[in-house]
Amino acid sequence: GGDNCDGVAPTPRKPGEAGDIVKRQGTSCKAPQAFLEHSIQSVVLWSVRSLYLDQAVPRGPLMQWLLQCLLGIKFTHAQLKVLLQETPGLRADPPSFKKFNFRAILEEVPAGFQGFLSEEDAAETVSDKLWKEVARCLAQGGWPKAEDVSHRHYVLASWLQDVSETLRQLPFGRLLSIVRASAQTMGLLGHRGGQFVPYARSEECERRINACTGQPTAVAPDEQYVKTWGELRESLQQVLAMQPEASMEVSKLKASFRAAFQKELSETVFGHRCLSKLLADENLADKFALETVLDSRYVLRLSKPPTQGRVTLSLEQQLSSGLLRRGVASTRWPIALASPRGSGAGCAKYAEETGGGADAPTAELAAAPR
Repeated sequence: GGDNCDGVAPTPRKPGEAGDIVKRQGTSCKAPQAFLEHSIQSVVLWSVRSLYLDQAVPRGPLMQWLLQCLLGIKFTHAQLKVLLQETPGLRADPPSFKKFNFRAILEEVPAGFQGFLSEEDAAETVSDKLWKEVARCLAQGGWPKAEDVSHRHYVLASWLQDVSETLRQLPFGRLLSIVRASAQTMGLLGHRGGQFVPYARSEECERRINACTGQPTAVAPDEQYVKTWGELRESLQQVLAMQPEASMEVSKLKASFRAAFQKELSETVFGHRCLSKLLADENLADKFALETVLDSRYVLRLSKPPTQGRVTLSLEQQLSSGLLRRGVASTRWPIALASPRGSGAGCAKYAEETGGGADAPTAELAAAPR
């Protein structure tokens, strides 16, 4: 990062060169010898200019990937920040950024720059003939795995240039938008293990088929899972009733089911591909409400938290599941310890004799949370 920008920077001769220059060996990028002969700053400047001509926004992850291909070095975001500060004619937007949430800005745009292409509009702007070529290439698969999953769009776009003469003519920015649309709207790509795969081999396709047939997803043959609406309703009510404010983040529900009931909760059993859609199903609407909190997280709560009646679990089950912790129940939930006759006086006397709280053999959650 201490080199001066005193070498003669390689000048992009045509749009597309930034993508064409990248040569891969298996899943790794090989640094071309020509680039190793220049200062790091000159290569950084060349990279940003090339991405401008390729109509691809020089975002942080794309800069990291391209420079790794050109120099064989995987820069951290802190190192890239220093490089952008030390390279004349370049700056970062925003100047103070976290991780790779930035883009590189040229003080003077190169001749021939036609503006950046939107990464979101490929589904509408790409011709049917071109989509057929994209579909043909993606269906065969065979692209290398990205060493860093945040680079998977760039690896696949570069591979499309290699395997199709037609797609090689497109700017790299257009290929990136095609890859995004292929995964998000066109149904040509899916994911498995964080990597792009043809849709037919993807986890999304598996979930769709399981949702149509009512089969569980990601459940081992020796594992139990929730099978009926009645079982689901009862289990949800028990889990939520033991939480402060009778609510829980949706992201924690599956783990809570494993802990409390030793069963998996799979939404595809009930015909849904995602958990939030299941929890918003009309079969649950009378007792449960799905809400969105400020940071876009889903929260499920009881529509009418119970004010009468009791939800009873054995103390052993509560302690082993982690849903009841020593010292927590008494502050969040009034604990009623059952006497042989169930009278209030008996409960109080029994609690006094035993010390109450979590040391009693059976605990019942007897009131709504504050």
